[in-house]
Amino acid sequence: MFAVTGWLGAWLARLTVVALGLLVLLVSADVMVRTLGWRPISWATSAAEYALLYAAFLPMPALVRGKGHVFVEFIRAPMPARMRRACEVLVYLTCVAICAYLAWVAASLCIDAVRSGRYETRTFDMPMWAVYLPIALGFALSSIEWLRFLIGRDSLYDVDPLKAEGY
Repeated sequence: MFAVTGWLGAWLARLTVVALGLLVLLVSADVMVRTLGWRPISWATSAAEYALLYAAFLPMPALVRGKGHVFVEFIRAPMPARMRRACEVLVYLTCVAICAYLAWVAASLCIDAVRSGRYETRTFDMPMWAVYLPIALGFALSSIEWLRFLIGRDSLYDVDPLKAEGY
């Protein structure tokens, strides 16, 4: 199961990179046409907002798996080993619970949007389920990745800071 979520998380992160590249091209094109005095791309702002929403939630599971989070080590470091492990388990349990709850809320909203057929109307109509889907997917897969830390041998805190920074 964890191999599948790892593969899916990596795929979603790659998809996000492509989406952000397209977003750069879209914003550049919109700025260029405005500078030339032409009519701006009417749907560019809405598309950029949706792209940023997707970019915030789709790579979440890959960030969890890759230990790409900020954490405060100076609080945990001076603790005795058993207390450090207890603190670590508490962090994992909290993260699993929060991510699972938010995934459930987003999935419920997504299902409700599918049933009701609601759309968000801006410069183009966006189905509301497509707004909630990346949120539900990102949090659901992230909760599984946090669970992997909880029940597995890998630790969020086993990071070599020099390797993480690319040195």
